[in-house]
Amino acid sequence: MKDKWTDADLFKHFKKGDERAFEDLYRKYFKSLSHYGFRICQDQELIENAIQDLFIDLWRRRTFLGDVENVKFYLIKSLRNQLIRNSQKDVLENSEDVNDFLDYLGSLSIEQTIVQKESEELRNNKIKEAISKLSSRQKEVIHLRYFQNLSLDEISTLIVLPKQVVKNLLSKSYAVLRIYLKSTYLIFLFLSFF
Repeated sequence: MKDKWTDADLFKHFKKGDERAFEDLYRKYFKSLSHYGFRICQDQELIENAIQDLFIDLWRRRTFLGDVENVKFYLIKSLRNQLIRNSQKDVLENSEDVNDFLDYLGSLSIEQTIVQKESEELRNNKIKEAISKLSSRQKEVIHLRYFQNLSLDEISTLIVLPKQVVKNLLSKSYAVLRIYLKSTYLIFLFLSFF
């Protein structure tokens, strides 16, 4: 009867503690898992350790596992996650000095912060330069809309212009800004920034 078991049957029996079903799953999928692992990582020892870790973990957690229809997919996905977990452990374990590693991460963070600040400055300067190309009325409307967060009705009341005129001023302002910024992405950043 065991010969007629599907992979799902093997998995169900393994979950109930059947060591033979567990061994059959291991033997059946070791080679294909190994081939898949090699596509992600070319370290055969790391792959084999991950497969063993995966099956040890499955055995420990077998009573908590749900039913699995596609066992091969489940095992491949689980191996991928195990490889990721193992590689994260290796980074810390293979580091000669964890403090050096943390210092290195800190220096990366500082560099990233500096680059981000420089990028923001550059972006803000481009936006300011583009805004300087607007007429005084367009600057006022942009300022009220995006710096003061006023609604179109509030702007219309404040500068004593019909709402449609305010809309037109904003539209023309966007067109001018697009020309000077030459990127709808920067316009989006401009609008989301304020």
